[in-house]
Amino acid sequence: MNVTKTYHSHELSYELGSARALSDSQKQALIRAFETPPEIQVNGLSGRIRPHVAPIGGFGRVVIKHYFRGGALRRINRRTYLKIGKTRGEAEFDMLNRVRRIGVSAPMPVAFASRPNARVFYHAWLATIEIAGAKTLADLSRSNPDRAMAALPSVADQIGRLIRHRILHVDLHPGNVLVDADGTVYLVDFDKARTGLRTGMLGRRGIAAYYTRRWRRAVVKHGLPMFLHDLNG
Repeated sequence: MNVTKTYHSHELSYELGSARALSDSQKQALIRAFETPPEIQVNGLSGRIRPHVAPIGGFGRVVIKHYFRGGALRRINRRTYLKIGKTRGEAEFDMLNRVRRIGVSAPMPVAFASRPNARVFYHAWLATIEIAGAKTLADLSRSNPDRAMAALPSVADQIGRLIRHRILHVDLHPGNVLVDADGTVYLVDFDKARTGLRTGMLGRRGIAAYYTRRWRRAVVKHGLPMFLHDLNG
């Protein structure tokens, strides 16, 4: 892992990490993208913060993810995290690389970053290659049901790979599945995903049951077409 420190002209210090060396121009372009205020959205299925896209030389269009807290805690602390072990961005960067190695289609990670906020706290970001022309399975199920139904076997296969490798995606639902123009399926948002789970509720059967409950609850809660309810038909 290539991890460096760079400094923006406003004298803010960022720690950047990538699987390859980043040029100074790439670092500065990423930092400018990190400092672009994120857009708040109201669609709970796709998250409260809309990722935005920035052109980064050598990578093309890159999706910038800002890490914000959810739940009640966001009312008092929206985006600051305590620095213990890996940052949120680094952990998701590593998980994306891990799931891609086992054959799961997931966005290609470009870089992760953090910026100190006081001595032991930080803000975090993740940059991934944009999946061009992609729509969420949730949106596609409403706008083009035939394409959505055609994607379901691939979705089931991707989830099966996670189960076999005991990887828990904590928020897997149709809003976190992308389908590109060619019909290729991608799983996204591996923030807080866990691995190395082997027994009890967190063994393979427990993970499979968790995915089923989470998926079906999202379909019902957000009024999605019922053909999404059962991935196995």
